[in-house]
Amino acid sequence: MRLSFAITLGKFGGFLSRLTKRGSGVMVTGRIILKIVPQAVSKLSQGKSVVLISGTNGKSTTTALIYKSLSTKKPTVSNYTGANLFAGIATALIDNRKAEFAALEVDEMVLPWAIQQTQPKVIVLLNLGRDQLDRLSEVRVVAAKWKSALATLSPACKVLADADDPFVTWAARDLVNVIWFTSGTSGHMDASTCPECGVVLKWSADKSTYSCECGFRKPSPEWILRENVLAGPNNQKVSIVSAIPGMAALSNAARAVITGSFFGVSLVDSSEAISKVSSVDGRFGQLTIGLTNFRLLLSKNPASWRETLATSASGPQSLLLVVNAQTQDGKDTSWLWDVDFSPLKGRTVFVTGDRRLDVSARLTVAEIDHQITDNESSAAKIIGKNDADLIASYTAFHRLAKGVKR
Repeated sequence: MRLSFAITLGKFGGFLSRLTKRGSGVMVTGRIILKIVPQAVSKLSQGKSVVLISGTNGKSTTTALIYKSLSTKKPTVSNYTGANLFAGIATALIDNRKAEFAALEVDEMVLPWAIQQTQPKVIVLLNLGRDQLDRLSEVRVVAAKWKSALATLSPACKVLADADDPFVTWAARDLVNVIWFTSGTSGHMDASTCPECGVVLKWSADKSTYSCECGFRKPSPEWILRENVLAGPNNQKVSIVSAIPGMAALSNAARAVITGSFFGVSLVDSSEAISKVSSVDGRFGQLTIGLTNFRLLLSKNPASWRETLATSASGPQSLLLVVNAQTQDGKDTSWLWDVDFSPLKGRTVFVTGDRRLDVSARLTVAEIDHQITDNESSAAKIIGKNDADLIASYTAFHRLAKGVKR
């Protein structure tokens, strides 16, 4: 009775938030529910097969694709729009109380709490890298928190872990039921030393494998993605098709296909369902500003900028970078100097946002021609009736995503 009251009151609070245009109502709804019933997530997840998805990059996209896969089998709830903290998880679980599956995106620091609250059937670990160091812990600290939390798992819980990431490997390697995945990602921007002993890691010439004198090394993967073909145990094989561009998107799609298979969704059915997803909460959506048709992309840390710039390299000639440094973005923009902006050379580059001067300084040092504009509209006036990519940091992205064509 108390939980039902909390849900009713939470939904009303969310309605008022939308009515007054203060927000989507997602966070307000969850906060009210958890304020009245602190163990609401534990109660709401009972009877559901829960999948938790966490990592520094790719959480929302992977969660959306897993949701799509599981939905081919049974009703599923999810928070793939990115509300991945306590309140967002609570709100997702009340979307359909009778749903048998829940695909929940979880912030890296919230994962230990989510494990305790939901008793998941599957956990998908993506990667760990630098992200807003003025707000979050150093990468090794997050990996240590994961390792401690994962040690409490039931042996029945499957963990799909990225063998290409030394931090993820270290956090998950002692688990009874860990399934390793590789997409052949080369190197790691933050893993110069061994997570186990601190000695410099030895990487192969092509940066595809790593090892240490202490015995720590890349595990042998059960699932392997090569180009667009996913191969798994017992000679399982399927072609992965992604309407979302880029190698990272293919990797996320492959993880979703694997996760679906844990719940009886065939590889082919998963791949077919996932192939129809071309945009997730505005990511890679089309946005018209003035006469310019922008493709909207999100980047928030060095690793995601590397992936996004690689994806954008085959895109339009013109490109607009929008970088803010508000609380949600992280106020420290020193990470700009860790990004290789060389893929921008030879393109028509515009820069705006709260920290446009910081970006301009970085591009100047990299000898990349660019133009500073006051805002997106000013850039669009110069670009004119053409296609262009727009790469935005967190707060700018979510502001602009509201205008993406549905």
